[in-house]
Amino acid sequence: MEDRKLVRQLRKQDEKALVVLVERYSPYVSTVVRNIVSGVLTDSDIEELTADVFIRLWNSSEKLRAETLRPYMAAIARNLAVDRLRAMHFTVELDEIELADGSDIEYETERRMLADELNRTIEEMEPRSRELLLRFYYYYQKIPQIAAEMCMSESACKTALHRARNKLKKMLTERGYGNET
Repeated sequence: MEDRKLVRQLRKQDEKALVVLVERYSPYVSTVVRNIVSGVLTDSDIEELTADVFIRLWNSSEKLRAETLRPYMAAIARNLAVDRLRAMHFTVELDEIELADGSDIEYETERRMLADELNRTIEEMEPRSRELLLRFYYYYQKIPQIAAEMCMSESACKTALHRARNKLKKMLTERGYGNET
């Protein structure tokens, strides 16, 4: 069953489509999770997070589009894995909370503006460079995995990633984002 048909069936809450989706994409989703939690969580935790991704997909099936299915699953997997890591390591005592003086709002606004510009710039890059950057920085894939999946040698992958980073840096610098001294 192709992804378009799978998505149509999922929107209709067809459980058979979910079974096919789980069989087809479980290795992909668990790899995304494993790349993020690398050695921190157990295999059963990774399996649980992988299952949670498919539950989220099922519950938000009306939002699915076939052309963005893989990136959407990867984003859910990434967010769930990061949330799990935060829950394990991040606790705040009441006496540690400080009142915001407005600088946090300014910082957050600047960070969001930069993130928006970064996303726009990456979208303008040629597809291969965009895919390399997304796989490495967003999906947390390692060079050997990227090279294998993109049918290139590891050294060619490293070189292409280096060039993509330099191109991104140049594009952002031309738009006024860069080293401020």
